[in-house]
Amino acid sequence: MFLCLSLLCAVFFQACHENRSEVKEASWSASDRGASVELADFCRDLALRLDTGIMLGHKESLAYGSMWFDQPGRSDVKSVCGNYPAVVDWKLTGIESGADINVDSVPFSDIKQYVSQMYRNGGVTVLSWAPTWQQILGSESGGPDSLLTESGLSPRYVKALDRVADFLLDLKTDSNSHIPVVVQIYDCPDTRKSFSAGTYIELWRRSVDYLRNEKDVHHVLYAYSMNDVETETDLNRYYPGDDYVDIVGLSLYQDFETDKSGILYEQRLEKGLSAVCRFAQNNKKLPALTGTGSKGVKISNFFSGILDPVISKHKISYIVFGANMWNEEENYYVPIPGHPASEDFFNFAHNSHIIMCKNNL
Repeated sequence: MFLCLSLLCAVFFQACHENRSEVKEASWSASDRGASVELADFCRDLALRLDTGIMLGHKESLAYGSMWFDQPGRSDVKSVCGNYPAVVDWKLTGIESGADINVDSVPFSDIKQYVSQMYRNGGVTVLSWAPTWQQILGSESGGPDSLLTESGLSPRYVKALDRVADFLLDLKTDSNSHIPVVVQIYDCPDTRKSFSAGTYIELWRRSVDYLRNEKDVHHVLYAYSMNDVETETDLNRYYPGDDYVDIVGLSLYQDFETDKSGILYEQRLEKGLSAVCRFAQNNKKLPALTGTGSKGVKISNFFSGILDPVISKHKISYIVFGANMWNEEENYYVPIPGHPASEDFFNFAHNSHIIMCKNNL
């Protein structure tokens, strides 16, 4: 009996080892060659989830919601669906100036706690940084181009990156290991309007190199997202390169004023995701829908009738809905209980191909 048990255990562990090897070889890995063990495990987990379904995400979902702020344990997603989102996206904007709170009034100290909370319960954190260039530049002239110098990066920009690095390096588990996260650099549709493609790419590369090589940040995946994508050429124009990007995403919201039926949004979503998925596959990156939704959710079957028929056709890692603002009554992207679209959202979230948070927070 002991011999049989030993043989069974050996077969089991060999199978597990083979499965892990298959996942590692078949899936993508972090672009950071010095990736931490935790980041490598994080990549394998994301690859496994990609084969299971699409993670549902919501911007800043744990800190506030539609007309409420800082109520521990609350989430508008949970209020409707009974569970928390699998992905929460936080704004880092403001940290570059040394502020204690982000642009949506959430303390950075609280965000660190939320990141830890999500990680302990199997959730994923995205940190979106759209720096306020004027805060960094101060009285300097020359615009964003002046952030680059012949020797590297301007002292003002280095100071901003130092603050980002300090925040990232402070994301730790109880055992003092760094928590792996996704960082979406320059997360703003208007950012690229300030740059030439060459400057944008060079600034991205030097920023990532600085974080990795000078600040020893090796627990981060970098997400590159664009808001107006029709072809792979659109993505390629500002693409920093395979060594600097891990996730390729589309950000696309319905403009209800010009598209009341949602047909135009649906068409653009299909075209954009098709391009993103092809681009991601060719470059061995993870595809995602990094920002989406319909402000006020004025179409009662928006999730099942417009959104899901498109995203269910594509193998993407996650989808992130816009924030439900605590101080603007009509500014929300996830319906609350009693909303005409709440039942539709509930059904969408409980589809077999949609992944919610593994555990209650």
